[in-house]
Amino acid sequence: MRRRGVATTLAAGLLAASCVGDIETARPDLRRSADLARPPSDAGAEAPADLEDRSGPPYPIVLVHGMGGFRKVGAIDYFYKVPDALRQSGHDVWVSQQDPINDSEVRGPEVQAFVEKVLAQTGKAKVNLIGHSQGGFAVRFVASRIGDRVASVVTLASPMKGTPAADVATSGGPGAQQAIASLLDLYGALNGYDSNARAQIARLSSKGAADFFARHPDDPRVAYFSITGRSAGSNGDTECSSPKSPLFISRFEVVLDSIDPVLAVPSGILEGLKPKPVHDGLVTVASARHGTFLGCVPADHMDEVNQLLGDAPGAKNTFDALRFYRDLAAWLVENGY
Repeated sequence: MRRRGVATTLAAGLLAASCVGDIETARPDLRRSADLARPPSDAGAEAPADLEDRSGPPYPIVLVHGMGGFRKVGAIDYFYKVPDALRQSGHDVWVSQQDPINDSEVRGPEVQAFVEKVLAQTGKAKVNLIGHSQGGFAVRFVASRIGDRVASVVTLASPMKGTPAADVATSGGPGAQQAIASLLDLYGALNGYDSNARAQIARLSSKGAADFFARHPDDPRVAYFSITGRSAGSNGDTECSSPKSPLFISRFEVVLDSIDPVLAVPSGILEGLKPKPVHDGLVTVASARHGTFLGCVPADHMDEVNQLLGDAPGAKNTFDALRFYRDLAAWLVENGY
């Protein structure tokens, strides 16, 4: 009974961490960040030098949300105010919308279809994919399918090896699992989807993640980077160390973060593990490391996407999510992506 109670409580915590603001229907659509000029189609005319080839870098950035995510609900972005901040800095930014509550085998193809539309409309040869949390599964799926059209993949706090929270949820017995599924499927239905919470949570377990990436391996033509958050007062120690850490991440080495109360349940599970892992309240650093690991920022799972509603990350914490995304986008451009 105790495990069932923990699993059911965890469902509420996971849903609260996933949902920000009131729920409105948010079906997928394709929003241009700007109208893009095209070279003349007259084959007999010589195009000006600056219009000869616009397919190269810098490439568009596609932001991909995690579990329970959305593109926009009213005035609220999942990546809160991030798209506008990046566009104001001159980047071509697109935000995908996929089933908020479903297996990555379903969400991945949805993101792939969106990416292919972005490529067609922009005329660019490739895109940069940034996936937060479960969005990291989707972006790696896309890269495994159309790696020749993907310049880089950045996974942000994505549980590449699964998360203990999902392991607890999937071990709670049929009754607890049904309680979790019913709650999360309702959220998906309110957003207009035929969701499948049980498949989603199973995919985020350690076994589910291993199976998924065995079927969708990395493409050697794609550059893979990972970043994650550390919270609960941890400085990360050796778990967050990386010789490849750029300045916009390494400058936070001595800055600490406290967990947002909305993450109290999954964070409590992680804090109770022996040995206690470094984590962001939902995903451990060990699970989030993949490809070229760029390091940790002092942020919990909500701070990483500037939630809740852009609130400060914690006392004495100087982490600024909008500046982080601007620095990340600039870093991609500087490195030829």
